[in-house]
Amino acid sequence: MRWTMKRARFQVSILLAIVFLMASLPASGADRPKNIILLIGDGMGVAHLTFSHLATGGLNAERMPVGGLIKTFPFGGMVTDSAASGTAMATGYKTKNGVISLSPEGDTLRTVLESAEARGMSTGLVATSSITHATPAVFAAHVTSRRMEAEIARQMAQSGVDVLVGGGWSFFVPHDIAGSRRTDDLDLIEVLKKRMTVVRSVEELMKLEGATAVAAFLASRECPSAKERDYSLADLAAKAIEILAGGSEGFFLMIEGSQIDWAAHDNDGDGILHEMKDFDGAVGAALDFAEKNGATLVIMTSDHETGGFALHESPMHSSRMVEPAFTSDRHTMEMVPIFAYGPGAGAFGGIHDNTFVGATLIEYVRR
Repeated sequence: MRWTMKRARFQVSILLAIVFLMASLPASGADRPKNIILLIGDGMGVAHLTFSHLATGGLNAERMPVGGLIKTFPFGGMVTDSAASGTAMATGYKTKNGVISLSPEGDTLRTVLESAEARGMSTGLVATSSITHATPAVFAAHVTSRRMEAEIARQMAQSGVDVLVGGGWSFFVPHDIAGSRRTDDLDLIEVLKKRMTVVRSVEELMKLEGATAVAAFLASRECPSAKERDYSLADLAAKAIEILAGGSEGFFLMIEGSQIDWAAHDNDGDGILHEMKDFDGAVGAALDFAEKNGATLVIMTSDHETGGFALHESPMHSSRMVEPAFTSDRHTMEMVPIFAYGPGAGAFGGIHDNTFVGATLIEYVRR
């Protein structure tokens, strides 16, 4: 009897191990997604999510059944920047801080966006920073420094990406145009116009019908902050999805809530709340599409935590429910959250390195 019980426990242990292993493996066959939407809340940690949840009473992330944590350290260090962490999530490989989708040795690392293009999928990048900023850049460019935004713009313009939405117009126009941040006479707007519609306002973007490729430059550099804008990241996300969903081979779309990070650098609790609400709206737009579509994987995560953000109970005399606090005005080495919904979501449960995100997504788009 004792031997039988031991054998039964052993068999159960083996079964549980197999179930855990299967859940951690990339999806195969029919479970693989046709479309992938990757949402990155730049600088967003667990406390940022908690703060937004307490203020709003609920987050769209709570609609996502799979959750976990991501380790963010870069090559040769402990605290990452957006370039190194973004590269890991775009390519599946570590690199040095400041480097855009190149290996530590300088070799070009193929990104998930480029892999998607090679499969005939439509692709897009949406950000509230300049579209040439570190996080969007890692998906469509390869340079030794994130500060090389003029070169990043050139590579983006000459890439096959179908949707570009964000700030950064000044990096795409020649140096003799007022406001240009280029030092040469390249007119990348004209390069883009050869393969896509180019607009300069949200109003123009939203009026577009039937377009299959669009570049929308909404600011010379970064877009206004969430509390200063008269449009939302959800608006931009929904329009990008609408454009990309018209393709027959599926799409890959990265959407960044860029300025969560900037508010945290400023130790601005109210600013974090505005940016988090704005980002959560984009998560909702992605999930609304995915729930109707049935073949779309939605992932929400972060590149790193900023601010050493923490929440404390407010003093009795305070009108606030919680008291935000910071240990830093810089990035930290804390793990960051990840949530997933849709076909292939199960692979993202548990604790993973940020390279796992890139490697898994590339495997999915290669089918």
